[in-house]
Formats: sequence, structure tokens, C-alpha cells
Amino acid sequence: MNDMKASELISKSLSVSLSENEQAELNQHLSETEEAKSFSNLSTLIQKSVSDMNRGGAVPDDPEVRLSAIAKERLRKSVREAQQQSLAASRQVAEKTTYYQNSNQDEGSSPVDENRQAVCRFTLIRKLGEGGLGTVWLARDEKLRRNVALKEMTAGAAQSPKMWKRFLREAEITGHLEHPNVVPLYMSGVNPESGLPFYAMRFLGKQTLSDAIREYHARREDSSENPILLHRLLTAFLDVCQAIAFAHSRGVIHRDLKPENVALDNFGQVLVLDWGLAKLDTDGELSTRLALSGSMYDSSISQTMAGDVVGTPLYMAPEQAAGEMDQLDERTDVYGLGAILFAILTGNAPHEKSNRSDGGTLRVQDFLDSIANSDAPRPKDVNPSVPSDLEAICLRAMSKDRFARQPSATELASEVESWIAGRHQRQTKYDSMRMTGRDLKSRLCVQLRQLAVTAQFMVELPPIQGLLAALDSGREEYSTWRERLTTILLALAKTKANLSGLSYCQIADDRINELVRIERSQHDVSNIRSLPQSRLRHGAANTFHKIVMQQFPGECSIDFDLLTAGNDRIVCGVPVFDDATEEPFGLVLAEAEIENLVRPELQAIETQDTIYLVDDTEQILFASNRSRVKNSLAPDVISRWAEIKRTTSDSPEYIETDREFYATRLAFPQNNNSIRIVLQVAD
Repeated sequence: MNDMKASELISKSLSVSLSENEQAELNQHLSETEEAKSFSNLSTLIQKSVSDMNRGGAVPDDPEVRLSAIAKERLRKSVREAQQQSLAASRQVAEKTTYYQNSNQDEGSSPVDENRQAVCRFTLIRKLGEGGLGTVWLARDEKLRRNVALKEMTAGAAQSPKMWKRFLREAEITGHLEHPNVVPLYMSGVNPESGLPFYAMRFLGKQTLSDAIREYHARREDSSENPILLHRLLTAFLDVCQAIAFAHSRGVIHRDLKPENVALDNFGQVLVLDWGLAKLDTDGELSTRLALSGSMYDSSISQTMAGDVVGTPLYMAPEQAAGEMDQLDERTDVYGLGAILFAILTGNAPHEKSNRSDGGTLRVQDFLDSIANSDAPRPKDVNPSVPSDLEAICLRAMSKDRFARQPSATELASEVESWIAGRHQRQTKYDSMRMTGRDLKSRLCVQLRQLAVTAQFMVELPPIQGLLAALDSGREEYSTWRERLTTILLALAKTKANLSGLSYCQIADDRINELVRIERSQHDVSNIRSLPQSRLRHGAANTFHKIVMQQFPGECSIDFDLLTAGNDRIVCGVPVFDDATEEPFGLVLAEAEIENLVRPELQAIETQDTIYLVDDTEQILFASNRSRVKNSLAPDVISRWAEIKRTTSDSPEYIETDREFYATRLAFPQNNNSIRIVLQVAD
């Protein structure tokens, strides 16, 4: 029988509640040792004294069976304390005691100088992760029957008093940062079995912001991008900014911000983790509170020596990489937040490419030097679809110069929030602009079709064949047919306001000779005249003329007019065949200035967006704002021209996430020439 069992039986015997078997077992135990007999007599004396005190009766005079007054008072105090402890213990169910270490100790003292007891227990389930300072476990809180994340210091790190203090300091800082987006800490202590410090915190699951970013960009690369996913990532980013802003208000700088240190759950909860590398501002609120409570450690722990490098290099600010510890402040965390935003936009860490040279990995010091001395990479270099406004916010946060960054995490969050808020309005304007672009393309197609119909109509005119036959007849007959054709073309031009010129040409031996030409004045559109023979064109036939002559009867070919200098025109040509010989003789041309084709359509559409028409040589043929310089090139005016040209060469439309430019391509029949219609959303 052990001592605890014997004590229980002695207590029951004093209250005369033992069974015969228990009484026999107790007598047998008391007869074995003198210590057991003495313990039984003392228990009898205490029980009798307590009973007398409770009854308020007389106290025996025999000093052998009587306690002194001082002993009675001590006994009363012990009984009251025992009753209170019993009451507290009755409200809790405990399987094991966990000991907590008081963190206020000297550098050379033992890690456990003072112990407190608490009735709770954690059962380790599986390892979630491990770092140089501690191991994170999924654990079961047996008292409250819930899962928690339990971080326990590694045995190797525990050998260093400095690391021990750093671990406890991390727990204290986390516990003092009570914010919805900072992981809540439940308790901290020392494992009685291993002797290692630990702290328990809320467990959200295994998903981190890094996992969510990886999923989003995997979908994007598979062309199954969901805009809602980006919105959720940016919303999570705003929560991280708010947590860091709160920490800054308490004088705490995180110094190790990265997507892996942000936990997510399935219901939108975002928690910033791992404050082990945090720096305390000596003038901050939390530093003052810890100092007053006696929990502030010496400078070797609360401050990092100059020249040390603290943080994760892939997300590190230049001043961190340079070891300028005295320069680290809130703007260092702003850089870290910008690095997280970079990862959200691109799927990569900002310094990921900086760690490679000629296909290999740089030495650590070379890598840090590269971070310290180089500008931040552009998100668009990794992901061209990144919205420019959002890229600008990211690049400002990651500026090499600290003064150029947003001054606070709150301002960075405000800029991103403003971008999100204006996104719907921009999307609405952009959708409207896309409809305008498609409508304009459709209207220009109709205009070109009407130009082709006009040219085809000219071929069927009787004077066309009459003038052809009169070439070998007398001058008088030729003049008669020419006058008749001129009259018809003048009347036709008056009914077609967009026509700039109509002509009938003969082609022989690769030379072109105009027989009749009608021109509309550029300065007075109502002035339409027939050019005298001295002004008619004669010379070598160009490529377009030759292409027209190769078409079947009635077929048209459309191209830019290269003969009318100073005018941006589109010309439609149809071949003319000799009815007698059925051989190609010449061609008829219907010409229209692009300005005259587009302006009426824009008035009908009533758009405020800027519209450009650009040919395949990158020449701007038309600009709705009339601000372009003559002969200007698209790359000099349209900021996204290279991407627009590349995209519309393979796809019918250019649609961008920036919601600034939309473009489509209108191809001409019978050749590879085209017009790119580019729209830029109005500010």
C-alpha cells in the first residue's frame, strides 16, 4: 500500500466510514513501520482538534492530545487554503501539470528559476514545420478539447541563453499584440518532460498566403484565371497591412514579412505569424510596458548589432541586406509588404531572379550585395498582365530609397484599397470602350464595303467600255465618251460624301495612265471637280495596281493610297476587262480619306475615348483628339503599342487588365494590309 492510499484510509477511519476489509488492510499497513504509526497518530490528533474547533466545545487539558494556540491558528489557515484549492481543482479536469517559466531572469541564471502550476495539458499530434529556433506542432488542448498550434523551442537553440530569451521575447510580443489579424497566444510555459519552452496559439490550418498565391497563378497560367481570387488575395493583403500598422503603433517592427508568415482559413480570417525577429522601438508603447513589467531584455536581445543581417533574403529590404540595423524602421516593413504584393501580382518572390547568375546560385554575400545595391524588379517583367496602377503602388513600396516609399502601412493599404474601389468603375468604362471599338470596326467595315460597291458600280458603266473603244478612234469620239464618264462620276461623288476621288486608268507595260479623274477639294468638301488631262497621273504602276489587275472580274482589292502625297487615304480598285478581247485593260479606283470615313461614325457613337488608327508601318493615320503631330509613329504616342501590335497579329482583339487600352485589327481583303483600331479610355 502506498502513502496516498494509506492517507485516504486513515481519513476515512477518523470519520468511522471504513469497511471491515479496509480496516484490516489499514491495520496491517500501520503495523509494518513506525513512520506509519506516527502518521496515524498525527492524523488522529489533527482530526480531533478540528472537530473540537468546529463544535466550539472544551479543549482537553492533556498536552499530549492538545494543540497550542499558534498551531491551531496555523491549522485553521491551512484548512482554509486547502478548501480553496480543493474548490478550484474541482472545477478543472487535468491529466498532467504544465510548468511555466518566469521570463524575468538574469543572463547566467538557470532557465527555470521559478515555477507556477496550471491544470491543463497539450498532446502533440503532428509536426507542422520547423525552423532554426523552434518547431511548430499541431497539438490537442485536452482541457478545452480543441486543436492549437504549439511552438516549442528546439533542443539545440535552447542551449543558448540568448536564444532562450529571444524565444520568450517572441511569445511576449505576440501576446501583447492583441489584434484580429495577429495570431492570438493562449499560453506559454516550459514542457516538464523536455524542459523546453513553448507557447500555444490559435491553429487556423496549414494554408498560408503563399499557398493561395501559388494556386492563383497556377490557374492564371492555365488560362482559368478567376478575378475573384485576385480580389481575395488583395483583401488578405489589406488585413496584413492593418496588422502591421497596429504593431507599428505599439512600437514593434516585424522585419520578416513574407507570404509564408501569413496564415489563412476558409472563412476569410488572416493572421500574421512569427514575430521572432521583431524589433522593439525603445520609445514605443510595448517596449515601455515590457520595461515596466520587468520583462524587457538586455540590448543584446532587444536590439540587433549593426552589420547583422535579419530577415528572409528573398523578401528583404535593401537596408536589411546591407546590415544597416540602425536604419530599420516602419518603412522596412512597408518594403516587406510591397514584396508580398509583388508575390501576389507575379507568383514569385521579388529577389528570386537576383539569386541566380548564369544558371547558378549566387553566394550569400553576393546575393545580399545585389539586393542592397539594385532597384526592385518590375512586376510586369514577370507578369505582363499586371495592372499598371497596381504595379506603381508596388514599386513605390519597394523603392530602394526609404523616403520614397509609403510612409506607413496604413497609407499603402489605402492606396491598394482605392485601386480596388475604383476597379468596378474602371471596368464599366472599359467595357463601354470595348463596345465602342467593336462598333467602330463594324462601321468601318460597312464603309469599306460601300467603297467596294462604288468601284464595282463604275466598272458596269457604259462609258467605261465606250472610252476604251474610243482610244483607237478619233479624238472627237474619245472626248465625247470621256465627257459622259466625267458627268456620271461627278454625280456619283456628290451622293457619296465620304468619297475623295474616283478614277479610270489604263495599264500597259506596267505603266499607268489615268483617263478620267474626279477629286474633292480638301478645303471645301462641296467643291468636286474633274481634273484636266494635264493633271492626270502617268507613271509606273505600283504593287497595288498590279494586284488589282490579277483579280477576277468584279473582284476588288483595298489598300492605302500611296500616290496622293500628304493625304491618308484608302483606295479600292476593281479590274476592267475588254469586252471584245476579254483581256484586262485597266482598273477603276474609288478613294476615301480616312478622316472622312471615321469622323461621321464617331459623331454617331458619341465617345469621349481617344481613338487611333494605325497602319502596318506603325504610322498613325488618324487620332480623334487631333493632337498628334503629322507623320508621328505609334510607339511614340501609344505606350502599349508593342504589346498591342504583337497581340493583334495573332488575336482579333487586345484586352488588358489595366483597362486603359483596347485594340482590334481590321484586315483588308486580297492582301495582308490592315488597320489597327486602338482606343484609350478617357481620364
